[in-house]
Amino acid sequence: MSSKKFSLINFLYKDVSFDSEESQFLLMMRFFYIITALYIVSFYIFAAVSGILKEAPILLVWLPLHVACFFTTYHCGRRVVFHIFSGGILTWLIYSVYLMGEDYGAHYFIYPLMVISFFATYRNFRGKAIYMTFLLALNIAVYFYGTVHEPVLKITEKQGNVLNVMYTVTLFVCMFVICFIFSNTNQSALEKLNVYNRRLKKEAETDALTGLMNRRCMYKALEENMSIADTVFSVAIGDIDFFKKINDTKGHNFGDDVLKQLAAYFMEYMKEKGIVCRWGGEEFLFLFPSCGIDKAYGYVLEMKTHIEKMPITFFGETINITMTFGVEEHKAGSLVTELISKADSKLYDGKAGGRNTVVK
Repeated sequence: MSSKKFSLINFLYKDVSFDSEESQFLLMMRFFYIITALYIVSFYIFAAVSGILKEAPILLVWLPLHVACFFTTYHCGRRVVFHIFSGGILTWLIYSVYLMGEDYGAHYFIYPLMVISFFATYRNFRGKAIYMTFLLALNIAVYFYGTVHEPVLKITEKQGNVLNVMYTVTLFVCMFVICFIFSNTNQSALEKLNVYNRRLKKEAETDALTGLMNRRCMYKALEENMSIADTVFSVAIGDIDFFKKINDTKGHNFGDDVLKQLAAYFMEYMKEKGIVCRWGGEEFLFLFPSCGIDKAYGYVLEMKTHIEKMPITFFGETINITMTFGVEEHKAGSLVTELISKADSKLYDGKAGGRNTVVK
């Protein structure tokens, strides 16, 4: 039982991608065909019981035609499918009014047609206006026809109530399908847009190789800290010693992996202490909020000592590296560029003094 249901769902969703407006519309039309087919079957049962089919046997052709039109959703484009469906429904409407009059709800099928016509074409505003005008004129014409002409078939009050309930249920389900499919689609589109925006934001703020914050994002963080009056914070800039030699002798892939492994260590170490970014090349910049230079110096010294002992392994080959750091404390009134320049100057003092050191 469940496998048949699953197969039917697969059949309805065949070639449907929710990234495509065309396929969303065709899916809606497939559901519409099924809903209206169920209505036609219900009407046949009602007509058979009421004896209407004997007086209007032509009604029997609608279901096979309807089923045949259903398969256009797998072979035709959005506009063709809509026009075929619209033609079938409007023909049913007109013939129903001719047979039974306009008191039994058939003309209400105009309203879902009006709604789905807006999804059938997205940019053809003139075509929509013409179609709306046509539906309005048809609705008025049906009303006046019903007031002037007697219906071919005499419908009792009880039969009329059954017909109205059938039309009401069918139209309610049709409108529910429209709202469900396109509200879900809009929600899905918004969620995708939010995910896409978050990804773009992350890409704009993240270094692609190491996954650390990038230079642009660190500038923003530094400026935010500087905007806080009387705040104390420190920065450190670190550079891998003889990194060019690693690239030249071991290859750039090895060098990239050195950066990745260091970045993973820095990210873990700085979790409770501040933030770190890849400043450029083999340089990393550290921000220690609410932290004076002596405390920041202690943190950086811990990192330097750990890095000396940290083996870097790439495809079975292991090396050890060292780093040199310069540490500077923010002074009131200084600019970001001045702060980083002072830390950078101390870094180069450390390199000139023999590397593998921290200068404050």
